[in-house]
Amino acid sequence: MRSYNRLSMDREVACRIDGNRDFVTLYNISSGGCMIESFSDMNVGTRIALDLNGITTMDGCVVWRIEKNAGVKFDVPLHPAAVQSMDFAAIDEDFDQNDPRDRFGIPLVGTLHRAAGHFGSGEIS
Repeated sequence: MRSYNRLSMDREVACRIDGNRDFVTLYNISSGGCMIESFSDMNVGTRIALDLNGITTMDGCVVWRIEKNAGVKFDVPLHPAAVQSMDFAAIDEDFDQNDPRDRFGIPLVGTLHRAAGHFGSGEIS
């Protein structure tokens, strides 16, 4: 069960990844964090600062990464009213609602080949 409600969207936002200016696509946001898509090189533990519509900058840390998607946990939770008041255009479609997920709700799409027993080198990473 999630700690915070999420607002789904599809919006490009400015950010800093390990101090370097970049842009990412924001797919959802909650008081505790967000899911982004980025082509930048980042791993679990990478520091990120997201510019949320010029209203505030949220500092956080990448807590999971599957291919180009990543989950960011904010250092300090954003007030739920602030999340709702942001002028993000929420999307109505549930394009990934049927994707397999683990018990924490993290998509497993990038790991399906592992679930099928295809590990490449024969080792589980």
